[in-house]
Amino acid sequence: MITKYNFDVNSLILNLNKEYGIQIKNFEFIPMGDSAYSYRVNCKNGDLYYMKIFDHKNSRQRNGIERLNHYLPLTWELFHNRILKNITYPIKQRKGDFITTFNDFTLVLFNFIEGETLAEAYPLSKEILKEIAKEMASIHRTTANLDTTPLLKETYDISFEADLLKCISVLESPLSSRNTIKQVLQEEVLKKKDQILLLLNRVRELREVALKDTKDKVLCHGDIWGGNLIRHKKDLCLIDWESAIIAPPELDLFSYIGEEFDSFFRFYQEYMGQAIVINIELLRFYSYRHQLRNLTNWLMNILYRNTDETQNQNDLEMILHHCMNRWDTIEQNVLMSFQYEL
Repeated sequence: MITKYNFDVNSLILNLNKEYGIQIKNFEFIPMGDSAYSYRVNCKNGDLYYMKIFDHKNSRQRNGIERLNHYLPLTWELFHNRILKNITYPIKQRKGDFITTFNDFTLVLFNFIEGETLAEAYPLSKEILKEIAKEMASIHRTTANLDTTPLLKETYDISFEADLLKCISVLESPLSSRNTIKQVLQEEVLKKKDQILLLLNRVRELREVALKDTKDKVLCHGDIWGGNLIRHKKDLCLIDWESAIIAPPELDLFSYIGEEFDSFFRFYQEYMGQAIVINIELLRFYSYRHQLRNLTNWLMNILYRNTDETQNQNDLEMILHHCMNRWDTIEQNVLMSFQYEL
């Protein structure tokens, strides 16, 4: 989120002292993501924590709460069993829980990793691609050492389609107010309506193909992009594990399709220690689903969830410049990557 969550600072300081035994100096808002509100927690003794707040009134953030019990124990185990070291992990309360729930919101504390994300580092250099490939391979190789029972398993979910169709229907009706942002949204999205429906049908067909895939599944982070990678001194650290799932490796690999995929995939295979066969239909499925799911999320934000026009403007910009403008290059990027595999 790029706008702050409204909470009683003094009351939260007292509650966190009670639950975690920490003396907090202040909170610093971090404008990033939309699955939760992010804050840096500065303690009086110099300790730092990363805090996520999930608003119970926001349906997207309520979904995020539901995933906590899947990935928080995972990242705790990965770090404290020394399986992966350069990651975020939850901080336990005094009574041993990872999650603190209040009337209006749910809160989780994590270790704080100082440094800059790679969100503005695109196009990524080959040196950075090699580091990311190494981290990705390290995650995938951990699968055999984990109890995967509590982890989410890939079902190739496309349940977002109902919300997407609902949003299109709303935009086809006259708007109830003369809101400039919603007027622009209506105009731009309806121009692309036929393409959206075509892509949605493509995703449905690709899901049927994906369900027949028999390759071994691995632990995937699910969202390895620059914004979830932090350069901390010489290390590359991976944050935000809420999309972690047991899935085909293509779930993580698809983020790097395109002209640099050749280099990235060679590095990845090197660190995996074996040749990897890519399923092009899975790359297609994940690529198209990613775009339509993002579109749905931002549409739902603007039409139903957001209470702030600044956030609406941000989400409109994401739709126009980080979503719809990318659809026409998906197939080209997939084919380019498959060419490297051949």
